[in-house]
Amino acid sequence: MSTRRTPVAPRAGLFALALAVLVSAFAFNQPSADASAARLANPSAVAAVDLAKLLEGLAEREFLENQLNQEIAARQNELDTLLGEITRMSEDIKLLPEEDASRISRIRDLRLKEVQARALREFVQQQLSVEKGKMLSTLYNKVSVAVCEIAARDGWDLVLIDDSSLDLPQMANEQQMLQLILSRRVLCVQDRVNITDDVRTLMNNQFNAARP
Repeated sequence: MSTRRTPVAPRAGLFALALAVLVSAFAFNQPSADASAARLANPSAVAAVDLAKLLEGLAEREFLENQLNQEIAARQNELDTLLGEITRMSEDIKLLPEEDASRISRIRDLRLKEVQARALREFVQQQLSVEKGKMLSTLYNKVSVAVCEIAARDGWDLVLIDDSSLDLPQMANEQQMLQLILSRRVLCVQDRVNITDDVRTLMNNQFNAARP
């Protein structure tokens, strides 16, 4: 006579079930990782500065340009003196007879003067470009400082360069036009967030106060 036994669940199955219940309970009681780590974005106050307009209205830019123009004028006087000597030497050579023994040496001296004049002209042009670059660098650094002062004073979180007023050139090929369009930072700016005048006023006041 056979004895009937009640089926018993394998111990391995019971262990796995208990472990699953524990893991589920633990996971349920834990806060969401994404929710707790999320950083809520705060509303930001954004302003804009028309850099071209700002530079045009800076008293320091006008002052630096006047100094640069004085230096250029001094160099130009030096160049004009050389050119006057070249003209005089050329006229003297024209008056010499072909058989004059000094003609060759005078022509050589004239050519040397012409070389000096060309070198001086190139030097003046290069020096002018370098000095203008230094001037713009100086002004840009001061603009950055002034913008940060205005932003801290008035509560702006971000200040952009407003290039929305710059016109696109009419004579440009497809690639050039595309590069110009894609390089634009701002398409539209409302007057209420344009702080160009505020920055200009601050910089002009600081510059005028520091002048002798």
